[in-house]
Amino acid sequence: MQQLRFTELATFMRVPLVSDLTDLDIGIVGIPYDGGLTARTGARYGPREVRNQSSLMRAINVATGARPFER
Repeated sequence: MQQLRFTELATFMRVPLVSDLTDLDIGIVGIPYDGGLTARTGARYGPREVRNQSSLMRAINVATGARPFER
């Protein structure tokens, strides 16, 4: 059963979180950092917001019928 979007650990496109990296083909890492700024801070929120927005993507593209998560 899939959890509600606001209750689970935020991952990119809601893919499962893995700790064993040996079988991965690709990995995406968000590194929040704005320590070098004195004004206009906020870059540290970027990776989390990318994960938040990517969680809204659907499992199927309605226009093309493509299912990117099926193998």
